[in-house]
Amino acid sequence: MPETSKDARLDKTMGAVRRLFPALVVLSFLVNLLLLVSALYMLQVYDRVLSSGSLDTLAWLTVGALAALVIYGVLEYARKVILGRAAYWLEIELSAPVIRRALAGRLAGEGPKASVTDVADLRSFVGGDAMLAFLDAPWSPIFLAFIWLVHPVLGMIAVGGAVVLFVLAVINDFVTRKPQQQVGAELRRSHATAQQYVDGAETVSPLGMAETLLSHWQNRYEAARSVQTRLGERTFAILSGSRSVRLALQVMILGAGAYQVLAGQLTAGGMVAAAIILSRALAPIERSIGAWRGFVAARAAYRNLKAAFARNDVPEGSLTLPRPAGRLSVENVFCLAPQSSSLILEDINFAIEPGQVCGVVGPSGSGKTSLCRLLVGAWRPVRGHVRLDGADVSAWNPEELGPYLGYLPQEVELFPATVAQNIARMRDVDSETVIMAARLAGVHEMILRLPSGYDTDVGLHGGRLSGGQRQRLGLARALFGDPALVVLDEPNSNLDSNGEQALMAAIGHLKARGTTIVMVTHNAAVLRATDKILALREGKVAAFDDRDQILRIGRGEQPKPGGKRVGKLRPAE
Repeated sequence: MPETSKDARLDKTMGAVRRLFPALVVLSFLVNLLLLVSALYMLQVYDRVLSSGSLDTLAWLTVGALAALVIYGVLEYARKVILGRAAYWLEIELSAPVIRRALAGRLAGEGPKASVTDVADLRSFVGGDAMLAFLDAPWSPIFLAFIWLVHPVLGMIAVGGAVVLFVLAVINDFVTRKPQQQVGAELRRSHATAQQYVDGAETVSPLGMAETLLSHWQNRYEAARSVQTRLGERTFAILSGSRSVRLALQVMILGAGAYQVLAGQLTAGGMVAAAIILSRALAPIERSIGAWRGFVAARAAYRNLKAAFARNDVPEGSLTLPRPAGRLSVENVFCLAPQSSSLILEDINFAIEPGQVCGVVGPSGSGKTSLCRLLVGAWRPVRGHVRLDGADVSAWNPEELGPYLGYLPQEVELFPATVAQNIARMRDVDSETVIMAARLAGVHEMILRLPSGYDTDVGLHGGRLSGGQRQRLGLARALFGDPALVVLDEPNSNLDSNGEQALMAAIGHLKARGTTIVMVTHNAAVLRATDKILALREGKVAAFDDRDQILRIGRGEQPKPGGKRVGKLRPAE
């Protein structure tokens, strides 16, 4: 696979979020500074108002404190709004590209490096209380310094308590970080496996596999959940310990403050103010312990996203090529099996002119479906080129090439939408073009008999339709628009006689308008509509020639001189 440059979308998105941090830091400073208002108000009331009996002083102190708390509420709201909108924007910017890379990884036979779950974890951290806890934590020293100014003894108690809570946070990180990452990955795999079992219900249930599969799945899932529960219990234990420490510190600082008041070293207002400020100083540290799980999940999610965006899977290039005529050439193509080093196609060479129909035949496992995937750019060869009008298919932007291609895979996948939207490839529905494709595929009358016609919702995976209906709708989708190349992988496998007649009529119509067709089939009647036949055996070209030449070989006759046969083709093939 050719090297591609790194996609900078993740870096740009996270860079935009990071640029909000200076404003958030300023807001956090002001918010935490205003949190001192209640302590200062208490200090002034105890030390000045109660001793002087001045109602005017009390009134102005109250008005000033209330005004400061209103400003605090506005700034806290602004801070949460900024984080909430940044998290929403981050999710919108990254979700679609992550799905696109998951699709590319699926086509390459790789597991997805990241998913929308990772984006959700990152969004939850950025827009949640965890981020606020980490923004507030750096301002705890300001509160501790204020307590120290009230009295050094109280300051030492406060600093000692902050150190204890910090050590508990470090212990929590050390104990849970790596296991939390491992169990998170295992739970994601378990969820994906469960969904795969549900998708395969038509196979799992009739064959009596459900209980066995669920037993294996539940064992792994319970093991992962058990580890996660133990990690949660450790975190809860540390969090409970930190809360006990914080409450004990408040008792200690009140006791020490009372002692200093009795000794004449501190006023009663200073004692109460110190107790209030201590709770403000330790709250961010304590909240950080509770938010640590979200931080670990966000860090793992960011690492997964970095891996997913490490490669740019979208072909680069600003030049838009014109509609191809349909001249297809396959040059020295080698293809590996997904996640394997074994070749499934080796040294494939052939060429087809516009308007020709090429049938692909061969025994099971000979590489026919793999060749189809290469022809439409779903797979990329490790060596060689698949060219359409001279342009490499794998280097052509799929969004530009897609309208010129028609592809009907063996397993037709329909999407939760209407019949018309599926035929239109989920683009804006143009009724005339959709109906034209349906008529060409011979499914117009069949669609009209559906409950809502073209507006019928096909359901998840097209589950509301039969296999033959899905295949015929897949054929209509392949013929939608004006494709220059149509690749059909066993298009008649689920068709009845009417469906086969419609298929033959569609092939004739496409051929008449100059569309190149590559078709995998084992049906002799369908082969009679071809101009060329490509025979594959064990991943290699056994023969490629005009239809009549190949059929003579199949009947055991001698081919005419000048044929293009490659290798040895047994009559049975």
